[in-house]
Amino acid sequence: MGTEGEDGAFIREYGESCGVCNSKKMNVGPNVEPLKISLILEAIFSNLDLPELKTSRLVCREWDKVGVTLLGKMALLHVNKLFSSEASEPAEMTPVNDKLILRLFISDKFDSSIPEDKKTELMTRALTLVEKVSDLTREIKFLVGQKEFVPAFLEGIRMLGSTKIKHVGIFRAWGDNSVDTIPAQAYGELPPQSSLTSLKFEALSNNQPDATKNVQYDPVVYCSELLPLIKIWLDSAPNLTSLDVATSFNPNLEACTKLEVLKFKLFRCCDEHYRDLNVTEMLTQVKDSLIELELCHSVRTYESMKHIQLEEVPVMLKLTSLTIHAVEVYEIGDFFNEKNFPELTSISLRNGFPPSSLLTHLNMWTQHGRVHSLTLDMGSDASNVQEFGGEMVDLFPSVKALDLRLDMKVFNITDITPPVRDDWIPLWTPASIRRFMEPFQIWDLQRVNVSVEVNASALLIDALQAISLLKGDKKVQFDFTWIDDTSDNFSDRVQDMITHSETFKRVEIKINMAPDIVERLQRIVEASGAPIHFIGKSE
Repeated sequence: MGTEGEDGAFIREYGESCGVCNSKKMNVGPNVEPLKISLILEAIFSNLDLPELKTSRLVCREWDKVGVTLLGKMALLHVNKLFSSEASEPAEMTPVNDKLILRLFISDKFDSSIPEDKKTELMTRALTLVEKVSDLTREIKFLVGQKEFVPAFLEGIRMLGSTKIKHVGIFRAWGDNSVDTIPAQAYGELPPQSSLTSLKFEALSNNQPDATKNVQYDPVVYCSELLPLIKIWLDSAPNLTSLDVATSFNPNLEACTKLEVLKFKLFRCCDEHYRDLNVTEMLTQVKDSLIELELCHSVRTYESMKHIQLEEVPVMLKLTSLTIHAVEVYEIGDFFNEKNFPELTSISLRNGFPPSSLLTHLNMWTQHGRVHSLTLDMGSDASNVQEFGGEMVDLFPSVKALDLRLDMKVFNITDITPPVRDDWIPLWTPASIRRFMEPFQIWDLQRVNVSVEVNASALLIDALQAISLLKGDKKVQFDFTWIDDTSDNFSDRVQDMITHSETFKRVEIKINMAPDIVERLQRIVEASGAPIHFIGKSE
């Protein structure tokens, strides 16, 4: 290496020439201490995304050392793809750098050269054939589409013994028409995993919703075999601090004495499970350790969902953050109050279905004066529950930070059949926007972030004006999913946008318009000094 000035010049010249670092941000110059080549390269490579890093030409040993270290941190190594076989020869493994086994991905997808009757055996052996997994691997993700590979994977874990793995994610993806069963002996005890602090389980349906098609969730997703699978992993992890589980039943958390983060997502499964969901029992088991709780759902039908409530609700002594979807199954009586959540400071609420679900949920709360951060995800139905704003202010009088998401692009359809666009009545009007936002003016807010989906510039102006009356540093993002500048007269409203943006720290407007129009609009607002930023959809 050269002098201090040469170090700075190298970073500046090389980084700017390849477009991956900004010398102004790196704060280098003639007065900095000498930098090692590895630190310089790490500063450069860390600005690359994963595809760029994978295709980089690492032309010398130093480059390779730094590049492969970063690649090991950023990417999952697909273990199955390391093995291939020729004719009747045993499967051979492609050699791999130790630094690339930090994060492993295991699935039931093998190289085409691997015979079908050898895949299960290879699944078991794969983890032990890759050297140093027990000592060097910190994360394993297992995506399984066939039940026969579950016992093989678990046997591979047993062969590894106790490891230094910190995170395990298991994703069940076999079809619901699968007739195979997982033998009970496969769920034998696992070796203690004292380093394991994070677990994720998700039962994936073979018919996930598709936003582009009229595809529903499977009416029944059989996942009872996940019960013992989750149990043996929980029993093996005495130091578990984070659990993320998406199933139709509440897991037994009795062994999770150190659990700090619980994310539970309910989806519809066989009725024998989800009708008997016992949320309070699950929470009681972790009431003394839990700090962050998320209760979500992904269920289209609600009628038969009933929560079994214990006579005595738990006191969540350490819980500071609660995220909850307002649905019937999470309605727990005499629970949502300052007595049971004495340390709660942050709440995130998401409207359920029907629109009144949020109001129903709020009726289960009593005033909580310690909450200072509130996130509201209202979806498209907020205009029908405008009265809830006043209740929010009464229940949580000390809120200082507000995050709000609204969808204002929806319509009521008239009785005309078939309906035509001109006969659709907007759910959001200038008056409804004002009524919805007005109660929040009472809060002594310090920070406000609002995200709004719109399809008419007039609504943007109304929303901008209503939000501008809130206290605190305000940022707002408008997202136009579709707009016709000719019929909407969007460009003619820019001056109104400038006028009503004066009290904002940032106004971001995403529009699907031609780049030259977006650039012209941006020049106008920049000349005015307004904090408005137009972003084209392709950016």
